[in-house]
Amino acid sequence: MHHKKDKKNKKVYSLEYIEKIFRVIPLTFILILSMVSIFISFVILESKQNRDIDLLKQKKILHNEFDKKEKLLNFSTKIENRVDEEILFINKTLQEHTYKIIGNLDNYTIDSELDTTSKFLEKYENENNIEIVFFEENNQNIVYGENKIEFLSKLIFGKTTLNYKNIVLQYISSQGRYNLQEWKNDLTGALRVSFFDSIEIEGKNYFVGTFSKVENMRYITKKLMIEEIELHKKSNDYSIWFLDLITKITYNFNNKNQYDSTNVILSKYKNMKKYEILKYFDKNEEMNESFDNYTLFNSKFKFLISIDYSNNILINEKEIKNKYNSLFISVVTYILIITFILILFSLLFSNFTKKILDRYNKELQDRTNSLTHWKNRFELAIIASNDGLWDIDFDGDKIYFSEKWLEISGYEKGEIKKFSDWFGLIHKDDKQNVEQIFEQIFANKQDNFVCEYRLKTKNNGFKWILARGRLFIDKETGQKRMLMMSMDIDKSKRMKKELLDVELLVEDGKIVIFKLFNDENLSVKYISNSIKNYGFTKQIFENNEMNFFDLIYKEDIKIVKVAMNAAINQDLSDFTFVCRALNAANEIRWISCRTLILKDYSGNVVNFYGYINDITKIKVSEEELKVKIEEELLKNRQKDRLLIQQSKLAAMGEMLGNIAHQWRQPLNNVFLFLQFLKDNYENENANLIMVNKYFDKSFTQIEYMSQTIDDFRNFYKPSKSMSEFTIGNAIASTLEIIRSQIHSDNIKLSTNIKDKKITNYENELKQSLLSIFNNAQDAINIRKQNEKFDAYIDISAFSENEKLNIHICNNGGQIDKDIILRIFEPYFTTKFETQGTGIGLYMTKSIIETNMKGHIEVENTQDGVCFKISLPLEIKADKIDNA
Repeated sequence: MHHKKDKKNKKVYSLEYIEKIFRVIPLTFILILSMVSIFISFVILESKQNRDIDLLKQKKILHNEFDKKEKLLNFSTKIENRVDEEILFINKTLQEHTYKIIGNLDNYTIDSELDTTSKFLEKYENENNIEIVFFEENNQNIVYGENKIEFLSKLIFGKTTLNYKNIVLQYISSQGRYNLQEWKNDLTGALRVSFFDSIEIEGKNYFVGTFSKVENMRYITKKLMIEEIELHKKSNDYSIWFLDLITKITYNFNNKNQYDSTNVILSKYKNMKKYEILKYFDKNEEMNESFDNYTLFNSKFKFLISIDYSNNILINEKEIKNKYNSLFISVVTYILIITFILILFSLLFSNFTKKILDRYNKELQDRTNSLTHWKNRFELAIIASNDGLWDIDFDGDKIYFSEKWLEISGYEKGEIKKFSDWFGLIHKDDKQNVEQIFEQIFANKQDNFVCEYRLKTKNNGFKWILARGRLFIDKETGQKRMLMMSMDIDKSKRMKKELLDVELLVEDGKIVIFKLFNDENLSVKYISNSIKNYGFTKQIFENNEMNFFDLIYKEDIKIVKVAMNAAINQDLSDFTFVCRALNAANEIRWISCRTLILKDYSGNVVNFYGYINDITKIKVSEEELKVKIEEELLKNRQKDRLLIQQSKLAAMGEMLGNIAHQWRQPLNNVFLFLQFLKDNYENENANLIMVNKYFDKSFTQIEYMSQTIDDFRNFYKPSKSMSEFTIGNAIASTLEIIRSQIHSDNIKLSTNIKDKKITNYENELKQSLLSIFNNAQDAINIRKQNEKFDAYIDISAFSENEKLNIHICNNGGQIDKDIILRIFEPYFTTKFETQGTGIGLYMTKSIIETNMKGHIEVENTQDGVCFKISLPLEIKADKIDNA
């Protein structure tokens, strides 16, 4: 046993593997040796090359420092020359202007045209951007430009007096003709250039001079340095920057032609030479010898000029690199030649060994290829079948299972070892069938095994298996083995059973299951036995004696086709329709169908699968319900007519009461007028004037009474159409009806109305408001019977969110919670039968919410109630139509 185990663990080397060892190992060793040699040569030569380059770079650095210093001096010299050129240009310009002025002054007489001369000089100054001085030599009388002489006096002496001005004029006169002067202040750097020449006018000698604007030499120098830096940047491979020691501002420090603050730059301090220079001169104004080669210090104007110092010195390394590259190529060439010779000898040796080993390997390879071919075909057959493979050794009482079989059953490898173990897993109802087949095989009556049975799985469930196998007998030893293939058919078995259960479930019920072909008449492929409820047998349909459309009522076939075609065109999975059907007695039955659309692998509709449900009773119930609803609607309309009639009578009573109240005072006045006329007639005091007077007064009262009738008639007349009106006028005209009653009941009336236009039914709104006012008045009068209080009715109106809100509040006492919920119900009243009908607020709510598309609600306040009405400012067209 130990000997066999050692042999199993011992690694076996094939002839091909040995041949590879003889071929690969020498070649690998030679290549590694050559690569190591090349690498060592590269490292040595690279080291020598870098050392030579460093020596050359040090020489270049020394030369570069002297070259930078020379370029810096050239820059400074160029700036000085440009400053001189700038001043020379100013001098030449002043000379030209002075001679132009002298030429024009020859035409003037100073004494008589002094004002004209000054205007000319002022105009010339403004047009040419210069300043002019014109004075008489003898008495030093300044004709024009006294402020310029004062400037020179202050520039030279530090202040301005008459004596100092005369000294300045004397100095200018003493210089004679063609007098060019530069007036400087070394402390501030200010410079002013002038050019004077003399002119004789009417026997008097005058000096005429032109001055440049006040120039600043420091500013000019700074400006020219910036211009020169920009020119250098375009044409040179180095950059120059400068520091203004007064302002602590640098220019072109970062080679970007821009100003930078010293503090900002030093806050980002970097380890570079120019940062060390800037840091030093930020605190010192004296030259440092360590910066002498690349800085210039202008002590006069406080400028530090520096050239950008860089250690990246460009040197010509190409010659050195070429030298060492050539040497490296030579070394590599020698190494490759030696490597090639060694590889050649190695290949010759490996070729010799290969010929010897190939003789023995060829025969072995042929046998291996044949076995591999059949092995692959067998594995592909197993994979393609998706079956579990297992092998039974009857003589050894052993059984072997493939991974796929174990996956189907859920067992682990080694859990089922014997044939008896497998047989014990078969369902008790299937064991007899399996045992009979094996008895036939053992009796040599058959050698194939085909059977469906239920196998117990690892989770104690059962799974349907289709097993196929064949018996093999070894001719030499007589050993019996059986190769088996198992397929999992559990899902298909369960689905078939579920379909059978469904068919059994509906077999004697009212639901009919069908499966139709997608042809012109919808031929029936299958229909359940429950079709007998319609007086037909399933054989009539399955024998094509009837099709599906023969069952449908002729006028409703179109409904089925439309639903079916719409579902197919929209790529739906199912569709539903309701239609009429005819039974065998030619009676109409209402049916509801839900149908699934079945397609083949190409996406073509091949079948329709669904059910028929008889809904005749539901349809009959719906018709009966419609009849009952119509009867109830008719009763409600009759009730509404009665309510409207009662509302009209109640409104008529209220109107007559209001008219009587409005007429009481005018009738009393007419009676008094007639009584007065009668008394005066009996006393013989009446005359025509008196009769006419009291006749007019009586006629006025009668006209008022007639107008009252018209107002009440228009008030209660319904609006036939919507109109635009203002809420203020609507409330005011409504209050006018009851104002005298409110006044007589001692009720305080307050209004807070933000007038707004509204489009709605005006008279209906007035009638609703009047009903609320009358209820408020009644509530206040009832409360007054029990207690004394200051009665009021408060009315407010305002618009918000495209809505008109009207609040009508009174202090006639709160309404009980049970009553306030029913206040808008018809015939509900808290008054006595002689005082109310209970339809006033019901009609008000109906008008507001139905006709006017608004909303009304009521709520208790601290000592009364408040009615809140909300109306749309403008009703949309669709709502008007519905109304």
